[in-house]
Amino acid sequence: MIIYNLTEKMLLDLLLETIEEGHSRELEERERLLDYYEGINLENDIKKYFDSESLSQIPPAYINLTRNIISRRTLVYQEAPIRYNDKYNEVLGELDSFMKQFEQLTYLLGTEALYTHWDEESKQLKYRPIHFFTPFFKPNEDEPFAIMYQAESHLQARTEDAQYMFWSKDTEDMEGKHFMISSRGKITSVVPDDKNPYGDILPFNIAHRHAFTRDFFREGASDLVNGMRSVNIMLTELALHGRFQLGQPVFTGLDTEQRITLGQDKALVLPEGANFSYATPNANVQAMIESTKYMVDSIAQANNVRINWTDNGQESGLSKKMSELDLMDALRSDIEQIYRPFERQQFKIAQRICEVSGGINLGDQYSVDFAEREAPMSQDEEIKYYTWAFANNLETRQSYLRKKNPDFKEEEIIDIVEQIDQEQPKEAPTAEGTLIDKIIKAQE
Repeated sequence: MIIYNLTEKMLLDLLLETIEEGHSRELEERERLLDYYEGINLENDIKKYFDSESLSQIPPAYINLTRNIISRRTLVYQEAPIRYNDKYNEVLGELDSFMKQFEQLTYLLGTEALYTHWDEESKQLKYRPIHFFTPFFKPNEDEPFAIMYQAESHLQARTEDAQYMFWSKDTEDMEGKHFMISSRGKITSVVPDDKNPYGDILPFNIAHRHAFTRDFFREGASDLVNGMRSVNIMLTELALHGRFQLGQPVFTGLDTEQRITLGQDKALVLPEGANFSYATPNANVQAMIESTKYMVDSIAQANNVRINWTDNGQESGLSKKMSELDLMDALRSDIEQIYRPFERQQFKIAQRICEVSGGINLGDQYSVDFAEREAPMSQDEEIKYYTWAFANNLETRQSYLRKKNPDFKEEEIIDIVEQIDQEQPKEAPTAEGTLIDKIIKAQE
């Protein structure tokens, strides 16, 4: 929404007009994407493509790989980055764990907003994702100077007096504002004088899946969701075919009012001139299964994810490396084009919030180091690498165990290493990798 003449009266009129418009097509699409991500309302979505008589025979059949594929594709925050600013790390709160889901939601929705605020009780920053919001722009600007979103959950039924939060930042012609406005136009103050306490900073950091082209809201994972819908339609068709594989009873020569009861414990007596048979479907079920698998493969590959239907653990390290090249390229692109700029902006926002709300000066020195994703190795390659790395003091048994299982607690790692030391004398690892084998065995 572009605002050409920024006065308080015109601003309020525009906000009420925006609220009255209600759901836009963009917001409806975002709700559909979230449904598939969360795995809700899928049955109703499938029912649109079948008549009620067909679905009286079977329930809709579906799987939902939306979240699975997205989680395998979004790897930037799989491991927490290292942020170089001690004061910032002290007030960071749960940003690392929060960013794992935020990255997935950005990939899903195309554009996602992160709201940051100060928690006085914990003396730390807190975060909230904003899925549904309306940005406001000044002419010829690509970044919003104001944001409005529903204070309650956007998925809740709208009330006659729904409440919306509004934030704007300082501009040349108007002081930044922060207040709550109802669908009836009632203003409720949430800060003194309805003034944005952060001045020319909005406490919202916005991530985009793609670089700017024409629209502020970028295309999300609609292709993935549409593909999963098609897969579920095919699965439901397969279930219907399975239901009728034994054949469909067919009667001829019967009066339409005559009823025949079928059952293995019932004798079938037909009137003179009537006939009974089974019509067996001739659909190629195996071909339908292969088509469904092909569609799932295509969806996964379009999102830089590979599905190995016959993975027996024997795939070579080289094969795995080749299969992940596109994924690793996408990871590097996501870091440099999306999340490194996002982290810089997030620090600027945190600076202002901590200064104003927490009385803390974070300073200006800040950098972030994202974790590098390693190409997969075969077991033989892994043994050779760690044997060399151990011998040259580039890795430790502890670091190996952390990489193999990030869920290990430090005390568990210590116990495993102590167990290995008790079972094997302390000596340099051999070329055969005996020590590595023990570590692998203990880790398993």
